[in-house]
Amino acid sequence: MQLDLIIYDTELLTMEGGGVGYLADAALGIKDDKIAVVGNSKEILAEYQACRSIEGKNLLVMPGLIDAHIHTGIALLRGLAQDITGWMEEGLWPFSRQLDQQAREAGTALNIIEAVRNGTTLLADFGSNLEGLVDWHSRIGTRAVLAKTINELDSSSEIVPGKLYPFDREKGEKDLAESLEWLEKEEIPERISFFLGPQAPDMVSRELLKEIYDRAEEHGIGIHMHVAQGKREHLQMKMRYNSRTIPWLNREGLLNSSLNAVHLTEANPEEARLLARSGAGLTVCSGSIGIIDGQVPPLQEFLAVSDRAALGSDQAPGNNCNNMFNEMKLTALFNKIKSQSPLPLPAWKVLRLATIEAAGCLGLEDKIGSLAPGKYADIITIDLKKVSLAPVIRHPLRNLVPNLVYSAQGSEVRDVMVAGNFIYRKGRMVNVNEEEILQQAEREAARIMERVDEESLDRLSPLYQAQREGKL
Repeated sequence: MQLDLIIYDTELLTMEGGGVGYLADAALGIKDDKIAVVGNSKEILAEYQACRSIEGKNLLVMPGLIDAHIHTGIALLRGLAQDITGWMEEGLWPFSRQLDQQAREAGTALNIIEAVRNGTTLLADFGSNLEGLVDWHSRIGTRAVLAKTINELDSSSEIVPGKLYPFDREKGEKDLAESLEWLEKEEIPERISFFLGPQAPDMVSRELLKEIYDRAEEHGIGIHMHVAQGKREHLQMKMRYNSRTIPWLNREGLLNSSLNAVHLTEANPEEARLLARSGAGLTVCSGSIGIIDGQVPPLQEFLAVSDRAALGSDQAPGNNCNNMFNEMKLTALFNKIKSQSPLPLPAWKVLRLATIEAAGCLGLEDKIGSLAPGKYADIITIDLKKVSLAPVIRHPLRNLVPNLVYSAQGSEVRDVMVAGNFIYRKGRMVNVNEEEILQQAEREAARIMERVDEESLDRLSPLYQAQREGKL
């Protein structure tokens, strides 16, 4: 077989089997958009020829990282909603309500570049502007599982923190209809797929949520939804249904394998186990929830029952970075601290949560997440000569995996490939002009900030007060 590319004389983390699938003196061959062969370098070079070869000494080749929950459309609001208790109502909403389509698309482009530079090949992107999400993921070349935000929040009525949200069913139905329209479009690249995205159980009515589940089942796609997201959600669920979120979903028949539940910030251990037993997936966003709520989701309790779990970076206004190396490290550290033990979430496990197990959480484990023949060639290369990974020790004990999780920062990523095509090569974006995107983001952020009502901000935002006191 004539291959398109062989990376040889390298080291691989295939993520096959139950661990990381380390291979030394290895090679990987690619044909079209798929991995064709993985194995011993000498044997592959003797058996195959390729149009192009890359000598992989001092490189580590591994599957691309998967960000299973991100809101790229609000990236322009980075750093505007931290260190406060009312993150959404007092921190985010005074700014997010000023975002228009142009500003959201500038944020999407900025965030995707950031993610790619840090080794992410797939983003499960959740936002209100599907057109912009499809456009930028198509142009940059990333793989994406997109979900349009569906909610019934009535924009014509004031939303008061601590009061029951007013619903507008017509608005929710319109969101769902737009989501379904995208499932019928034929010009979308194969690497882009869709979930349905009810924002949260407290932001859609029981009737609409059940309709969303029915439509998802009809189309054979998943549900991407914030679940037990925080005290705000549980207060709303208590007022509307006199129940906590996960028990309510269970009673309504809405806990099943179609659901990818995000956060579980306020879930107790038994609720986490209930979710796991249902077959649903769980995505935790350690950096975001650590900053926003100061909490550690019950990931360990979930993993005791199910391995359908993944990591996400969430969003720039409450993380503040979109970097899966950061998420792996924080997830490991927070769970060790929570347990007062060094044993939970070892490095190899969180690396799997960002690759093959994340793929399983999204129903894509047969297509991506590990380096195996027949899977899409979504791969990254790591420069082992970077100071953050030095020294590289291979005997008597390898330090590659611990250093990837506990020391790497993302800047060690040299190349990023999706479906056999480089989208980031030797530190440069391939398909887009990064400098132009950065400049556009700066311009759009400045334009949006001019719209913000400073009197309202002065009244609502503790951060604005802190700034007046010289603390910011």
